[in-house]
Amino acid sequence: MPCMPCSVPRSCKFLVPGARAGSAARTPSSSEAEPEVGGCSDRTPSVMTSATTPDVSPGGQDRSMSPDGRHLELFQESLCVRSLPVVIFNDEATEQQVWHDGCVVRGRVQCPDGPPDVRACNPVVMSPAFLGFAIEPYESRYLHYKGVGIVFARPYGGRFMQPSIDTILVCRALATLFEEAGPLNVRRAIDIGSGSGFLGKFAAVHVPGSDELSVTLVDIDPKAMEYCQKPGFNASQSGHGGRRVSWSFRVEDAVSLLEADAQYDLILSNPPYIPTLAEARGAELSRPVSGFWEGVGLVVYLVELLLKRRCPAGAHVVIMVTSLTLKSPQVRSVLESAQAQGVRARQLVEREIAWKAWYAGPSGLDHLLATPAEHCQRQRVGECDFFVGATEPGNSRTGSDGRDRRCGYHWHVAYVLDLWAPA
Repeated sequence: MPCMPCSVPRSCKFLVPGARAGSAARTPSSSEAEPEVGGCSDRTPSVMTSATTPDVSPGGQDRSMSPDGRHLELFQESLCVRSLPVVIFNDEATEQQVWHDGCVVRGRVQCPDGPPDVRACNPVVMSPAFLGFAIEPYESRYLHYKGVGIVFARPYGGRFMQPSIDTILVCRALATLFEEAGPLNVRRAIDIGSGSGFLGKFAAVHVPGSDELSVTLVDIDPKAMEYCQKPGFNASQSGHGGRRVSWSFRVEDAVSLLEADAQYDLILSNPPYIPTLAEARGAELSRPVSGFWEGVGLVVYLVELLLKRRCPAGAHVVIMVTSLTLKSPQVRSVLESAQAQGVRARQLVEREIAWKAWYAGPSGLDHLLATPAEHCQRQRVGECDFFVGATEPGNSRTGSDGRDRRCGYHWHVAYVLDLWAPA
């Protein structure tokens, strides 16, 4: 993202998310018209307030550097982007707001006055085109969740996945883990298949612990690591409680890295989670596969790290799977083995989201669809109950937000799992 000469648009001010964003939003009464899928009523109050003086707070502190996690990220002064959307999620990840015409001036994110151009309640995708917001991977955007922000544009030639609704749900799960898991002392964390690095950065800022925190980002795509070392990523140098954070950026196969060293207190990943046709039929796990979305071999491998006790005592593995993933007998088997071998599992997040089914490729998707029984009833797998399989357009499991009127999406249920072997 080259630095371009730019000035502050007259309609732009620095915006500061409100504390506990979204806490003021009310539940519509039954008499109100049902909004479009993902849309919020115009009467829903904004979760943002505009700073009247953009430079400093009344106490003299730079607003962009507020340590309480409520303010927009402050980047290096060299970072300047003439125009980009500003995308912000509330703390519960139940509302997404988008201002189309933001910019970055001398490292400061700026946003138009007034309400957002797009407000999506219970967001089901990162780019709700049906509400007027869609963005290509190579286009710049500012993405913000719970005190952590990046200016992201995938470098040309990159194939890694841009931030998605999955990204925000995993961060929401991490926030729950950090708040509820009791005393955590994470000194080494790794983001497997890190892509944009947002998960690793979120962990770096929020994970509890003492002494220095070492964060490793690993991705097989060199363009991912190229991005994560640019000013738009803005790797945090201090984390929870002000402790120092050091970074390692690795371009290699994550399995090879973990085979050599699995001594991480926190392993997190939004891995490929859609079974191939062969995997859904119980054949050998496919690895490698043709795209970042396909194949469940990495899911199984990460769970097996705990089963084989290759991680430190008390280490947590936080991974994203969905009801699609559970169509794989190997995944169900390894989760059942986890319970039998003393590895605990819990669901930090369960959320029905949209699936762009054309990612299934030429093999089709019949093997990924829920049976009638799977559609209506969660299935017990190991320690948790899961929905299994996807549902077709117009036939979602929740039927909420008018989503069944949307013919472009299949539906699946996202789960963020926390697995650990008690010390």
